[in-house]
Amino acid sequence: MTATLLHTGTPATPATDVLRVLLDDALAVADDDASDRYSSRTPAGRALLSLAALARRAAGTLGAEPGVALASGPGVVVQRELAAATRLLDDAVEAVDSESPEVAELLPTARRLHDHLLEALAATRR
Repeated sequence: MTATLLHTGTPATPATDVLRVLLDDALAVADDDASDRYSSRTPAGRALLSLAALARRAAGTLGAEPGVALASGPGVVVQRELAAATRLLDDAVEAVDSESPEVAELLPTARRLHDHLLEALAATRR
């Protein structure tokens, strides 16, 4: 019996890279002077905190000490939490040389949260 493997010629992007791109985009979107928009009491702020918690969880699956996720705070603190969690994940990715299946399982949630962030921001700009 012969098995045929189809090769598309395009390597799959590692899940950690996709997650890092989503987090970097969220940081870029949230990098403005209207930090009140990102308070944990707003939909956008809750989305940022959820993304930060997810980044910490992903870093933990890669062997880093994830620390304690922030539950609430003013906008500037929420923005800093996302930045800190993203740096933590970046450091964890640099420390390992393999992909984690657990991180891949977090991607649908990360994409959903990212979309929710963009929708929340669009609603506040109208």
